[in-house]
Amino acid sequence: MLDDLRKKQKLVIYIVAVAFILTGAGGAIFGLREGLFGKKNYLGKVNGEKITIQQFQARLEEAYEQARSQGREIDDNTRRQMQNQVWDQMVNEILIKQQLKKHRIKVSDNEIVTAIQNNPPEELMQWEQLQTNGRFDKSKYLDALKNDINFYAMMENYMRSYLPHKKLEEKIKKDANITLDSLKVEYDKETNKIDGKALWFDINKSDPVNVSDAEVRAYYDKNKETEYKKGPASRIKYITFEVKPSDMDFNLVKAEMDLLYQRLVGGEDFAQLAEAYSEDPGSAANGGALGEFGKGQMVPEFEQAAFALKVGEISKPVRSDFGWHVIRCDSIVSAGPEPMIKASHILLNVNTSETTKDAIQKKAEDTRKLISKKGIDAAAKELKLEVATGGWQPHDQEIIDGIGNLPELHKFIIKKKEKSTSPVLTDQSGRYIVAYLTDNKKVYYEDFEQIKLQIKFKLEKDKKIANVKTKAQAFLANTTPQEYFTKGVNEGWKLVELKGHRQGSYIPEINARLEEFTDAALALKEGEYSKLVETKEGPFVIWAETRTKPDYPGFDKDKDKQKELRDRMENAAYNRWYQDIRNNAKIIDNRAAFGL
Repeated sequence: MLDDLRKKQKLVIYIVAVAFILTGAGGAIFGLREGLFGKKNYLGKVNGEKITIQQFQARLEEAYEQARSQGREIDDNTRRQMQNQVWDQMVNEILIKQQLKKHRIKVSDNEIVTAIQNNPPEELMQWEQLQTNGRFDKSKYLDALKNDINFYAMMENYMRSYLPHKKLEEKIKKDANITLDSLKVEYDKETNKIDGKALWFDINKSDPVNVSDAEVRAYYDKNKETEYKKGPASRIKYITFEVKPSDMDFNLVKAEMDLLYQRLVGGEDFAQLAEAYSEDPGSAANGGALGEFGKGQMVPEFEQAAFALKVGEISKPVRSDFGWHVIRCDSIVSAGPEPMIKASHILLNVNTSETTKDAIQKKAEDTRKLISKKGIDAAAKELKLEVATGGWQPHDQEIIDGIGNLPELHKFIIKKKEKSTSPVLTDQSGRYIVAYLTDNKKVYYEDFEQIKLQIKFKLEKDKKIANVKTKAQAFLANTTPQEYFTKGVNEGWKLVELKGHRQGSYIPEINARLEEFTDAALALKEGEYSKLVETKEGPFVIWAETRTKPDYPGFDKDKDKQKELRDRMENAAYNRWYQDIRNNAKIIDNRAAFGL
């Protein structure tokens, strides 16, 4: 029992630690490249505090071991995801440690002992060996603490980590100063509601409108300084190198598949070999059986081979993006224009070998050197590679269009001069990337040619709203309120049902949240009709069938509701505080230099 407790406690400590620092969310072999022997003798820094490659490797191996113990397979994509998760965890832990010091958070030995005895983690309380009749049994827990010094030591370590975090969280929440008036504002948002109807004068029912090129140009020139002046921002061109198996990798696996094929044609049992060797987890346990399928359901190479087989016939090895297959036709379900068959297969996956990865990386490095000499366009033309061109990348936006989240590239984009070439970087999908900085501007204007269609759409929408407004005004002038909805629907306007509509409510019929609409709706009394309400999606008229308003005297007495809102608002305040700490931290990320 105590051995199990120790295993369980390690998991609890891991879970709770991750929760506090707000993380989202065999051993690794790192290609250290220049990072091992060059200037960067650390993986990263957080406000000056170093993260070494050794520390990162140790934490990553712990994460891999945790995943394996849960039965998870660690492929290349999973490995990259876990590397990012571990990095985020380590950064967050350092930030929290720094905040503990800044806020002078300390915990006494008496507090530790009291917490160990009286406040075991919720996850541990759910473990059945610490329960009696399905409920946590404190006496069993105390016996475990008393009888096993190692378990007690783990609990002490856990509390020494948990309690400071908890104290810090409580302090930040207290500093948020959530008053009763603050709670009433939140309570108002929840309980001030309307049920009723609205008639939307849909702009798609507008008469045809026309916007000339001259109008588009005039709007751009008039609003150039206020709407289209941007910066700081940069633009890049880049070349990507997909890391995928080479023909050599396929040929190595083909040799294995040829041996299996010879065993099959020699009479060995297909199902037994599938169970023993197939790397398709969905069919291997079933002897390779795929069930029924028709044309268009499998990749083309597989489909062509499968539908060419006779019943009982086994194909020669077939190559697809998944690897090598041998296929057996089990039966023909139906013939004719839409044939169906039953088939089984054995799959051997083809993975990218280290030799192939090294070759792709070398190609990327060689390309980088040529770009540094000749520029990206000339280098790409000489090497017959495709160049991708990025749009303007605001310096405060970390996600890079076409690439995603790549901190090292984001840092390059912000800090380097125009015509600089990036080091070879690895993105989240495993591709190698070389970027060339074409522009780095403090101020720029959005290019007219790129946004003229966007401007035209806006001007067309404005004209449609104006056109529909005129129609709506005429409709209201000639219709009694009691006829608004029946007559409006008959004339082709759209009915919107309001059920518990409140601040922040989404309007499915419009596919939007409209603050002007909601303000007008909540200003109505029960049974009242609104005047014409103008919004960015066109005009509305609204009817309040029933109104629900806040019960402030009742709320003053409802301590449970106050606690619910206070907890929610304080948690939101803590999360905002932490996000601000993270956004303002000086974080140096050298993972790309270490091949990560």
